[in-house]
Amino acid sequence: MGGQPRQKTHKVLGLVVAVSLGFCVVLWTAACGGGGVQTTTTTGKKPATTTSVSLPSSASLLGTTVKTTEQTPQEFVQAYGTRPIVVFFYVPGNADDGLVLESVQRLERAFSEYVFLAYDYRAPAAYGDLPTLLKVGYPPQLVLIDKKGVVREVWNGYIDEGSLNQKLVELGRS
Repeated sequence: MGGQPRQKTHKVLGLVVAVSLGFCVVLWTAACGGGGVQTTTTTGKKPATTTSVSLPSSASLLGTTVKTTEQTPQEFVQAYGTRPIVVFFYVPGNADDGLVLESVQRLERAFSEYVFLAYDYRAPAAYGDLPTLLKVGYPPQLVLIDKKGVVREVWNGYIDEGSLNQKLVELGRS
């Protein structure tokens, strides 16, 4: 008799673990998104339809050169192709944006040969067409461009100061 309750306990625990893992996979998948494509399904009197929308992929910028226009801010145009450029878009008051902005400001002192441009995403008159050129989805977004004008790194979201420091060192070597 001692074996039956133990087997039931193991079966129950196994079921709990399986359900928990399945739930974690569902949460993880939902949290991580779908790789830049959002799918929605609508139902009603009509048959269900699915629509896919491709979001701007800033990752596709890696290794490319930015084509400036008349709407590109002059401070970007003047530095472009001559000095490494760090472009940061942020929204004041958001936690991640504020933390990254503080890191960028501290690192700006250590990398004085670079041009650091930080733009409040709510003030489009200041940054012209840069969000379009750099395929900004939503801030915080940080773009590192080498002195030849080639996009080397793009982050959308939080980046810690140590990682950013390392990437800035690497940017200077390219």
